[in-house]
Amino acid sequence: MNKWALFLLLILSPVFAKTQALNHYNDFSILSPIKRAQFSLRNSIKDSTPLSDKVHSPKKATIYSAVLPGLGQAYNHKYWKIPLIYAGLAGSYYFMHVNRDSMLVYQNALKLLLDTNRNTNPVAYYRNQPITQLRATRNLHRTNRDYSIIAFAGIYLINIVDAAIDAHFYNFNIDKPLAMQKTRHIYLVSGRVQSVPAFGLAYRF
Repeated sequence: MNKWALFLLLILSPVFAKTQALNHYNDFSILSPIKRAQFSLRNSIKDSTPLSDKVHSPKKATIYSAVLPGLGQAYNHKYWKIPLIYAGLAGSYYFMHVNRDSMLVYQNALKLLLDTNRNTNPVAYYRNQPITQLRATRNLHRTNRDYSIIAFAGIYLINIVDAAIDAHFYNFNIDKPLAMQKTRHIYLVSGRVQSVPAFGLAYRF
């Protein structure tokens, strides 16, 4: 039994020695100054990565705006757009509600005037108006109601599209490098024209 234990010890001892050597080599304290500086530089660059360089998901912005208008703009840090979105939605909803109620009033007046029961008449204001005028006014309110519904849906869709586009260009920098910007200079020049002093301006791109 002791012979087998000694045999296994002789076989496994190089493996243990190699593992210990690798752990000793990976120890930061025994690295060379160059390796140590490279390791510190990589960690400092990783830790100093700005938040704006992180992945900004257009999918999240689209879903957020679809669930709650303005939430995608908040995700894109475009907070000034949120009041505009809600003002458009509130305005279109208001006109939709007002025109719907007016349409129903004129529709009910027409129904009471056109039925065969003489005991059912609308109020005097609608009773004295021609049938054609009542129908035209009812149709006008119905058209305005439909336009308000279209405006409400359009603003809702624009809110989603705007959030998706802003998310796509969230990390896009439109500033040109200073070396590529065109410079313009104005110089004050002087000279002589036929022995007479002359002054002027020179414009260079």
